[in-house]
Amino acid sequence: MQRCEITGTGLISGNQISHSHRLTRRVWKPNLQVTTLVVNGSPIKVKVCARTLKTLKGASEVEVMRILKANIATLSERLLKHLNK
Repeated sequence: MQRCEITGTGLISGNQISHSHRLTRRVWKPNLQVTTLVVNGSPIKVKVCARTLKTLKGASEVEVMRILKANIATLSERLLKHLNK
């Protein structure tokens, strides 16, 4: 499933509205990008949404750890395992 491994942002569903105001169901997908994070000294490839990537870009390792710990409830199991090492 498409989900940001840090914030948990996933699919959003709703209606597409035509000019005549007919409604059809549609899905908005998150803009996921694969990036490498350094967690506890080891590099890990993670899928994050573009908004999170903008936050992480230029952040030091200490700031990345602070962001990860702030989002501990929505982290993927894979990241939690590396975070607890």
